[in-house]
Amino acid sequence: MKADSKRLTNRTTIQQQLAARQGALLGIGPVCSRISIRFPRIRDDFLHIYKDYPFYEGPEITDYYLDVFGKNFYRRYLRPQVSVETLMNADFAPLPESMGMLSVEMGLNWQVAFGCRSHILFHAGVVEKNGIGVIIPAISGSGKSTLSAGLAYDGWRFFSDEFGMLDAATGALYPYPRPVSLKNESIPVMKEWIGNDEPFSRNFENTPKGTICYLRPNRDSLDNMDRPARPRVVIHPVFDPAAKPAITPLSRTMAFFRLVRSSANYGEIGEPAFHALSKIAEECVSCEITYSSLAEGVRLVNQVVDENVA
Repeated sequence: MKADSKRLTNRTTIQQQLAARQGALLGIGPVCSRISIRFPRIRDDFLHIYKDYPFYEGPEITDYYLDVFGKNFYRRYLRPQVSVETLMNADFAPLPESMGMLSVEMGLNWQVAFGCRSHILFHAGVVEKNGIGVIIPAISGSGKSTLSAGLAYDGWRFFSDEFGMLDAATGALYPYPRPVSLKNESIPVMKEWIGNDEPFSRNFENTPKGTICYLRPNRDSLDNMDRPARPRVVIHPVFDPAAKPAITPLSRTMAFFRLVRSSANYGEIGEPAFHALSKIAEECVSCEITYSSLAEGVRLVNQVVDENVA
């Protein structure tokens, strides 16, 4: 869809488009979103984290629309409060301007989670190396975002830490490399892992989930977000600071069950999703890993791939 589109490179032009109601057109993998942000501080936060992402002149087919605004003069200038409109749902809880990036990310997440029917969605991290796609499904708080980001900054191509996107017809995984949402203790862990503060947002304190910081994916992942990969390995991570490292194989039945459990739109897609997930359970290596540190988790993922995938 974007092969013939002209990419915008002038930051001032992108800022101006973001500030206007029409918004700026952002491409992330197979998704195009028009985003309008009326608060200068939130625009600055957004442009820092989305610095290396492609913005387009258009015209483009727009999948989603996001407007981030203050409802009135009082909420715009005196006691700034952020509201979100997606043209799908206007019931998001307003947040203080200081947490505006959370509103942006929340709105983008919601639209994909509840609006995407073109791909099977997994609540999972996804990475790829040497043509080997690895799906990392897990519930929130399991460490999948930190593990996915750690792999991305250790030689893997980052697809997602939140939404794995699978084409039911072809069985291919598509990149959707949004910024990684890091929480609390994972923030200093990733900063030490990368050794460079530039890809990180500022910290957003006192949110309902504690302290949140966003991490921009590595440049190679963003430059190659149009390249799909085949799923070859499914790894369910269990982070436990007191645990000994372990790799536990899963049966095909359990592998299928866990994939269904991690899918956000399995029921809506129906029979094609059943066949696609059955094929993954049948053909892919599936296991659970238990680890006590990021370095250990990265080592175990590489071990699983090296020992099981030719």
